Amino acid sequence: QVVQSLITAMTENDAEKIRSLFQEDAKQAYGNGEWKAGQKFFDWLESDIIERKGHVDGAQYEVDGNEVVVKGQYSSRGYTNKANFLFVVEEGKIKSWQMRY
Repeated sequence: QVVQSLITAMTENDAEKIRSLFQEDAKQAYGNGEWKAGQKFFDWLESDIIERKGHVDGAQYEVDGNEVVVKGQYSSRGYTNKANFLFVVEEGKIKSWQMRY
């Protein structure tokens, strides 16, 4: 549910809602790269998702326990690519977001 709320909020570019769906110590990584956590995560969320109006078209969800995979077409200002995102949800909020390729 929380991941679907994120995808909807991204489509609407609702910055406040997007921020509210993540735990304070949330983290993000591209592929198997270095994780950004806490404030570094929120700085990334602001610059790479919110300011660039990142969104997923045609989102498809696969849920396995507290893991949610989102596939579709990701687009933001000046960028587009297939989405293959792995989210981990804990206590009703998103704990991590991994962009997989």
